Amino acid sequence: MPYSSASPDAFLALGMQSALGTAQVTAEKLRFLKYAAGNNIEVIPDVAELREGGDGLDFGYVYKKSVKGAGQLVGNIRPDFAGQLFQLLPGGATWDGASLPAIHTFHTGHASHPWSTIVARHPGDAISHLFRDVRLTGLTIEGAAGEPWKFTAPLIALQPGASLGSFTPSYRNQDDDQPFVFHFQPTYAIDGTADTDITGFKIDLALGVEELLAQAITLDEAVVQNRAIDVEITRRFEDATLWKKIAHGGGVSPTTSVPTGAFRAAARFNSGASLRELILDVPLLSYRQNALTELDPDGRTVMETISGRALKGATHALVITLKNSHASGYAS
Repeated sequence: MPYSSASPDAFLALGMQSALGTAQVTAEKLRFLKYAAGNNIEVIPDVAELREGGDGLDFGYVYKKSVKGAGQLVGNIRPDFAGQLFQLLPGGATWDGASLPAIHTFHTGHASHPWSTIVARHPGDAISHLFRDVRLTGLTIEGAAGEPWKFTAPLIALQPGASLGSFTPSYRNQDDDQPFVFHFQPTYAIDGTADTDITGFKIDLALGVEELLAQAITLDEAVVQNRAIDVEITRRFEDATLWKKIAHGGGVSPTTSVPTGAFRAAARFNSGASLRELILDVPLLSYRQNALTELDPDGRTVMETISGRALKGATHALVITLKNSHASGYAS
């Protein structure tokens, strides 16, 4: 019997591990993703063929050099699942379980990148993949006018492909099941000033990861060696102040200094103890470009696309604050 990729039997679940080599298989400690299009979780073998004398024109031997898991998670950002995701990347998690709503803070000012487990069940319960020792290698958060905020998280898994007994996914309650949407009680600010002309943004955090292979067919480690955080902002062009700052240091001719600023994005819904809020803060942004819409005789609204890279300044390069109902760390 053929299966539909939209079958309700299918799910993707993400869980924190306590350590490398210790899979998270407790259903209550997993968060189930209401995934969007673009997800993929695959077992990837690296196969080598040998061409040697005596085999004529053909390959005479084949073997596996290594096997790993790879892919990406894609979804609209919801209050509860986001906490699980952000505890892995950017990491640096703290929380205040005594408050309502619970306040979680994540930041880049740390040297620890936790391991996680991904359970991927395919339609019809034909395959339940258990991907252990998963390292998120990046995180893109983006928003556009009229749309939910969305995330994309590429990953590798040191230990892919074990099977797992079935369990029923459990999604959060309605308050934490609703996604953050671009225009739900938003605040968008450039250089500390609220800006209502912003129509979209993208924060792209990428880790430089070195994959280590020694005496096994699977990877021994995936070591984080560096990080880059790039920011892109789109808005209607109504004033040349920022363009002049980025292109010419505020004047009329180029300067040797690189202009800096800041970016902040926040979306929220509900209020009081039921407040659900997500704040993305890039305190020190080095601007690189401000591209304007090309001139068009048919007429188009002039937009500017601002790009920059986060720097380590007096505080962390990226700080994320999340308010939801989960009054503890996501490994508990």
